[in-house]
Amino acid sequence: MKVNFIFLKKFLIGILGLTALYYLATLTFLLISQPNPTQNNFSAISNSQYREPVTDQNMSETSSSSFDYKVVGYRAGQNRASVIVEKNNQTYVVQQGELLDNRYKLISVDSEVAVFSQNGKNYLLSTQLHKEN
Repeated sequence: MKVNFIFLKKFLIGILGLTALYYLATLTFLLISQPNPTQNNFSAISNSQYREPVTDQNMSETSSSSFDYKVVGYRAGQNRASVIVEKNNQTYVVQQGELLDNRYKLISVDSEVAVFSQNGKNYLLSTQLHKEN
């Protein structure tokens, strides 16, 4: 059996040529049928003034609860101060800069008070630990 290499070579070149023509035609069709760019003319935002502060509905619901935590212990200092607070028989350890209940941020702790903040409102907890009789 004699293999005709010339015929096989021309056949493979023909298949490659048809594939290349197919991809070229597809690319040409995609370039021709692309959407026309539209002009978006947005007007500049003028000085808007809000008459009411923007608040989140969830925040207004959660802020109605009172801040009734009790200090169990603390570590005062300039760096990495922390406070241990208790509410409803649950104990929380909060370091400076972290959030308590995902709402109250611990600002500072010293020998007298621990300062928490939520939406610009500060809450002070006394760090004076007294034994209860």
